[in-house]
Amino acid sequence: MTDDHQPRGYRSRQDRRAELLDAAALVVRDDGLRSLTTRAVAARAGVAHGVVHYVFGARHNLVVALLERQARAVLPPVLAAADEHDDLAAALEAGISTYLGLVRREPERFRLLEALSATGLAADGDGDLLDAERQLWRDGVVAGIERWTARHGTAPAEPVPVVADAVIALVDGLARAASRAPDDATTARSRELLVRGLARAVATAN
Repeated sequence: MTDDHQPRGYRSRQDRRAELLDAAALVVRDDGLRSLTTRAVAARAGVAHGVVHYVFGARHNLVVALLERQARAVLPPVLAAADEHDDLAAALEAGISTYLGLVRREPERFRLLEALSATGLAADGDGDLLDAERQLWRDGVVAGIERWTARHGTAPAEPVPVVADAVIALVDGLARAASRAPDDATTARSRELLVRGLARAVATAN
């Protein structure tokens, strides 16, 4: 019996979940968000359709899980880079630079994220999924800002959720530019100006 035809054997629910998320990512990458169905994921993973329903239930839960995995992989190194700096502008620059570096090193990951975000989800009528994605990133950035300001005993001049929304909007725009540029030269100056402006706008009140 060849390796291709050996029994798959028992897999834990956690391992099966990871396998199905990998398959879902490939479906979106190759065929687009509209093709992301539980049947398509099952076919890509080489499992029975019922396995996907057993692990995730509805398609909605599968997409949310894919978004959550993306956020958990990306947010920690970005926030850790910002935490290394005591100056607000330097912290923003470090976090944004780390994110853009990930975009350039793993373009497929971020094409997937883009497919799962605003345009794709809105076009498919998945407004609740769009809201869930935004909330995932917003919660992570809010937590990072609160941790940074608490460590420095300061408070932003604007409410933390507003600052988080501004950071996300800035990062999103720069990431889209970076994904189209082979190097950092075309976005470096824009990033410098935008980061400096944002840091000044939300400069701590005390």
